[in-house]
Amino acid sequence: MSMKSRFQSRKLKYAIALSAAVVIGACSSDDDDDDALIDNGVDNEENVDEGGAGQAVSVLLDASQEIPAPVGVPAGASGSAEVQVDENGVVTATLGVSNLSGPAAMAHIHRGFAGSTGPVLIGLTTDDGGSTWTVPSDARALTEEEIGAFNRGELYFNVHTAANAAGEIRGQIDAGNATRFLVRLENISTENTLNVASTGTTQPVPLSPGAYIVHRNEVDSPLLLPRDAANAGLEAVAEDGNNEPYPAAVPGAAPFSTPVGADEPGPIGPGGAYEFTIQGVDGDKFDFVTMFIPSNDWFYTATDADNSLDLFVGGQPVSGEVVASDIAIWDSGTEADEEPGTGANQVQRQAAPNTGDIDPDTRVGSIDGRGQSVSLNERVLRVTITPQP
Repeated sequence: MSMKSRFQSRKLKYAIALSAAVVIGACSSDDDDDDALIDNGVDNEENVDEGGAGQAVSVLLDASQEIPAPVGVPAGASGSAEVQVDENGVVTATLGVSNLSGPAAMAHIHRGFAGSTGPVLIGLTTDDGGSTWTVPSDARALTEEEIGAFNRGELYFNVHTAANAAGEIRGQIDAGNATRFLVRLENISTENTLNVASTGTTQPVPLSPGAYIVHRNEVDSPLLLPRDAANAGLEAVAEDGNNEPYPAAVPGAAPFSTPVGADEPGPIGPGGAYEFTIQGVDGDKFDFVTMFIPSNDWFYTATDADNSLDLFVGGQPVSGEVVASDIAIWDSGTEADEEPGTGANQVQRQAAPNTGDIDPDTRVGSIDGRGQSVSLNERVLRVTITPQP
């Protein structure tokens, strides 16, 4: 197992001690039918155009879009760009910047939704000391997955200076093809949800901060790969509710951390919820992970033929509550399992991080698929996906 975060573990323990607990719905196998959503009556007849490749997109950059917020930025710091991606993923772009705190040291095209950060896809070059930047002739083409990210508005320009090495101005590349969706993960468990056989008691099941991704992978959710051994992001969420490693471990992954109505990151108990906004075009899929906290390394995620939820059906955006059978408890295969709700090495009770034994079965899969089970009296997690105007 990788080293756990001592701070995150203690934070979860403290927050859980203060809150009522949380429970999650019954599990399903890895091979459920992909019948993802129950229609809630919203009829969106808007045609979705995923043909963004080839069109020129204008982008404005400023300091307000940067994460983390830059310091010492002049009021007039700005940039403007035009970018084009052809059907083969070849990118052409021209970016001009002005009034920065100092010369632009670097400029890149990154992958990440507005409000999150992500990896560099293409580094830009300059011939005039940093005022104008272009894509070099030997830059790699975008992959099919990355072209999808361009179409859904998941790429951005980022310009770096000496004073703001992480970025001074940023601009989201919005091709205008995407539909926005509000995703809500709601804890609907009660104190009677989880049966603890050894004590004859019941308890709620808190859920942790986690990560999500929008993708076009036809085979599996990138959040879950590789399936023979958990990636560093999945292990951190499944064992500690720590989502910080995910963006580096899985390109395109973005964290969600702060419960609705809260000011700081933390877990959610009964009645709590996480909300975040994503964008997608026809053919895009969505997946998420959040820790089943009274466990050693269990988590909730989508489970169907490709372990993701379709964002469009018949060319139209989905809308409504995800059916319970398309959400399941999974095991990351990183820590040996103890009885849910009682284990000394589970996050609420462990004396120190990284104290559990290694799981001899390293497969990432649903607990059903691994021949495991848990006794739940009711659902814990409700997921709704709602198109936005």
